[in-house]
Amino acid sequence: MERITVLSDGSRGIAYEHIIELFNEWMEEEQEECIRGEEQNQKMGSRSTWGRSRYCIVDYMDASQSVSASNAIRAFLPQLPLLVITDFQSLIRRQHVQQITGNGLIKMMLWNPSEPHQLYLDIQKWLYSTLQDQEKAMPSAMSIQKYTRRGHSH
Repeated sequence: MERITVLSDGSRGIAYEHIIELFNEWMEEEQEECIRGEEQNQKMGSRSTWGRSRYCIVDYMDASQSVSASNAIRAFLPQLPLLVITDFQSLIRRQHVQQITGNGLIKMMLWNPSEPHQLYLDIQKWLYSTLQDQEKAMPSAMSIQKYTRRGHSH
C-alpha cells in the first residue's frame, strides 16, 4: 500500500495528484520535526508517530460506498487515518462516519465544485496546523477520534 491511498468513484473529478503531493511534503516536514524533537520527546516519554503514518482518502458520492470502502481498508489497518470527502449533494454525514470501524482518526472535508481549489487549501491548512502543535501531533479541527471498547469504560 502506498503512503497515500485514494479510494474513489471518480465522480467529483478531484485532482488527487496535487493533494497526494501535499500530503507527502507534509509527512516529510513532520518527520523532520519528529527527528529534531526526538531527544526531547524521549525525555518526556512520548514520541510522535503521526508523520510516519499512512493515510487513505475516501471519495464516494454514495454514503454507503464510503462506509463500505472505509471499513474494508480498516479491516486490515484499523488505525489508518481516513480523510472522507463529502459535498452538499451527497448524504455523507457524521452518522455515516460513526459506522466506520477501527480506531484511527477520521476527518471529513467538504468539496465544493464551484471552488475546486478550496479543498486543497483546506487540507493544507489542516495538515500544517499540526506542525504548530507537536505535543498532540494530530490535526485538531473537527476531527473525530474513534475508540475501541477494549480497555475503555465509556
